[in-house]
Amino acid sequence: MKNKFAEQLSLALGRDKTLTQQQIADRTHVSPGQLSRLKGGSRSTDSQIRKSLANVINDFWLNYSGARENFGVLSFQNDRQLQGDMFSALMKQKKEQRQRERIEAEFEEAITVKPRDRTPAQQLVIERYPREYAEEISPEITDLAKKAEYAGIPMDKLQEVIDKVNQENG
Repeated sequence: MKNKFAEQLSLALGRDKTLTQQQIADRTHVSPGQLSRLKGGSRSTDSQIRKSLANVINDFWLNYSGARENFGVLSFQNDRQLQGDMFSALMKQKKEQRQRERIEAEFEEAITVKPRDRTPAQQLVIERYPREYAEEISPEITDLAKKAEYAGIPMDKLQEVIDKVNQENG
C-alpha cells in the first residue's frame, strides 16, 4: 500500500521534466532502484531522504507531503469522501474550525489555572489542543494550494511566498 509521500513522489517525478530519475537518484545519493521502491511505496523513507528528495525535485506537493510526514501535520485530502468535493470540504473545514475555536477558548482558560489546580477535563483539553491546532493549519494550506493551482498560479511561486513568510516569521 502506498503512503502519501510515495504517492506525491510518484506524481512529482511525473511532473518534473527537468531532471531524469537517474539524476535525481545521483543528487539524493540513493540508487535508481531505491528511488523506484520509494516511489512505489515498497520502501519507507526517513526524514533525511524526504528532505533530500524534496530539495532536489522542488515540487510543492512533494514538499508539503514530506512536511506532513516529518512533523505529523494532518491533511483533509486523506478523506476520500471530500477529495472531489471542494465545497463540501470547505464547509467541513469551517465546522471543524468553529469546534477548534471552542476548544482553543477552553485551552486558554485551562492554561491560566495552576497545574496542580487543574481539573481532569482541563488537563485533557491541554493535551488535546496541539493536535486540534495542527489539524486546522493543514486544511488551510491545502485550501490555499488548491485555489492557487485552480487559479493557474505555479506551485513554485506559491512555495516562494510560503518560504518568504517562514523566513520572516520563523
